[in-house]
Amino acid sequence: MSRLDELLQQGQQRFSQGDMAGAEQAFAAAAQLAPQAWQVHFNLGMCRDRLGRREAAFTAYEKAYQLAPDHVPCITNLAVNAFNLGKTEMALQLTLRQVELEPGNALAYDNLGQIFRQLGQYEGAELSLRNALLLAPDTPNLHNNLGLILLDQNKLAEAEQAFLQALRLAPQHADAMTNLSTVLQARGRTAEALEQCRRAAALVPRSAVTWTNLGNVLKSMGLYQEALEAQRQAIALAPDYALAHWNYAMSLLALGQLEAGWQEYEWGAAAGTRTRFAATLPRWQGEDLAGKHLLLRAEQGLGDTLQFVRFAPELQRRGAKVTLECQPSLIPLLQGVAGIDHLVPQTGELPADAWGCQCYLPLMSLPHLLHIGLADLPGPIPYLPLEAARVRHWQDMLGPRSRFRVGLAWAGNPRHRNDHQRSCPLAQLAELLAAPGVEFISLQLPAAELPQGLRDVTAGIRDFADTAAIVSQLDLVISVDTAIIHLAGALGRPAWLLLPRDADWRWLQERQDSPWYPSLKLYRQKMPGQWLPVLQSVRRDLESLAGNARPKMQDM
Repeated sequence: MSRLDELLQQGQQRFSQGDMAGAEQAFAAAAQLAPQAWQVHFNLGMCRDRLGRREAAFTAYEKAYQLAPDHVPCITNLAVNAFNLGKTEMALQLTLRQVELEPGNALAYDNLGQIFRQLGQYEGAELSLRNALLLAPDTPNLHNNLGLILLDQNKLAEAEQAFLQALRLAPQHADAMTNLSTVLQARGRTAEALEQCRRAAALVPRSAVTWTNLGNVLKSMGLYQEALEAQRQAIALAPDYALAHWNYAMSLLALGQLEAGWQEYEWGAAAGTRTRFAATLPRWQGEDLAGKHLLLRAEQGLGDTLQFVRFAPELQRRGAKVTLECQPSLIPLLQGVAGIDHLVPQTGELPADAWGCQCYLPLMSLPHLLHIGLADLPGPIPYLPLEAARVRHWQDMLGPRSRFRVGLAWAGNPRHRNDHQRSCPLAQLAELLAAPGVEFISLQLPAAELPQGLRDVTAGIRDFADTAAIVSQLDLVISVDTAIIHLAGALGRPAWLLLPRDADWRWLQERQDSPWYPSLKLYRQKMPGQWLPVLQSVRRDLESLAGNARPKMQDM
């Protein structure tokens, strides 16, 4: 028996015995003797996979694939490793090749769907899973995976049916129960969602994912102490599970426990809920800033930037020069805002010189490093400047004011995961538009076909500086949870915020005021999806406010 045969036999024997370290050693030595044998590199990759050495496994599988580019196991294992290492485009090309070689392989289509999903190409992901189900219609995991992709697209009714089908095929499928609870929660059926979560937790009591989802449902029902207990259980079971920390942060922040919440909020990038910035600059960790040039990088939505830019002056007080990289539509508005030396538009990648900055920080990490608590809010209000020329322009455009003037915004970004809950159907605004003595101005972009009684001036809006000038000329803003509310609050203008039952963390719990913006009044749903009682309450208050203001207007 040759030395190569001895090593291969030794490797196979140790692999079958579960001695992965010994098997790896034998296959690595065999690879030295037979560098052109794809099977040796493939076996070496499997050993390293089981040892958790992903990078080394990838190298071995890549070598096997180079030697046997049409061998499906080489393609499959290399694709899976590439995907797990974040080499998503490579994984996509490999899996497309696998589907080409094995068009009847349902698992290949399933893998292709997961890759498309990771790339945010949901149509391709859905098509791939439906192809997989044509080949294997009785496979519960495929229905579950299809449900997840439908959920990503907010196709809630279809997602529910996919998870139900998975459970019909496998009644003890805990993942499908957990995912079904997410859909039911999003559809406002929280009692059913809670039942599914509790069933899943009973089946897999050591699943951090299940406890995390249970915490989310309890939170949406306003049962915050129970939600915290579930989320702590998830973290205890999986201390590095980023999404469990993120959801824990949401509960802490909603309860006003800001400093503890900000710390957990830092898990957002790892959880995929905050921007993951490439490490092209050192991240500021709270050290002395005297004489340093700091780059603040905006993330998430426009409203988040408007809300958190208030903390920039503290950086200047600490001796820093500050550049803010933000959404282009905000730059005209933020010119001259306190605490910011330079504004640059987001482009996705930093220039080579990073505008001369020596370190960076995501904008929404500022409260964590500055140790912001409720007692530190709101800070100086207003903190956004108004451009005098634009204010004069919009005074002329809006014309003389003879009635109480109210700006309306009823919908947020449709790509937001929770938009179906936070946005109010335009048709339901009829209750509000019937209020006498009020001139209603639409602040909604993009422009929509509007009902009678709602004036549209949005064609003249170029950016948020124009919107700010319009807001400065209104008596009141009424809006769902969008950037318009942050704009009004940061300008110190009166605004009424319409909130869903499960409101965002920043509006805390059961309060009618906001520590972030003193000029806000909050109107909350009592039941998920029920806007009419909210709008009826708003109309009563609006009629009273407009009636009291009418004599003053007549005196103008």
